[in-house]
Amino acid sequence: LSYRMLPTGEAIMDLHGLPAEVAKIAVQVALEDLLLGGGPGAKRTNAPKKLGDLIIITGIGKHSRGGVAVVRPAVIEFLRDQLQLVVLETRRDGPGRLRIPARELERLRGVPDPGRQQ
Repeated sequence: LSYRMLPTGEAIMDLHGLPAEVAKIAVQVALEDLLLGGGPGAKRTNAPKKLGDLIIITGIGKHSRGGVAVVRPAVIEFLRDQLQLVVLETRRDGPGRLRIPARELERLRGVPDPGRQQ
């Protein structure tokens, strides 16, 4: 599975142990599963489900050569620069996690944000 659902309605995925390029592909697959309604426990229906945040566990590079993070900056660059998504790095989530807010996932899906001016 590309991610798992938490009781809060958020999705979480763990990239520990993946090379940077594979981690970026895993994130892309998880995003596609979330946006298209695939993934854990999904029933293929036409009704889009309400999306929660996506939490991505990247780690902080503790197990990387020289203790320098490789996956985290690669995933951040992919999400921010290539997909133009807002990626949050919060104290609440901890130093080894990233969060893509549900509103960003909805925007990527093509659902307009009622709070955003056109």
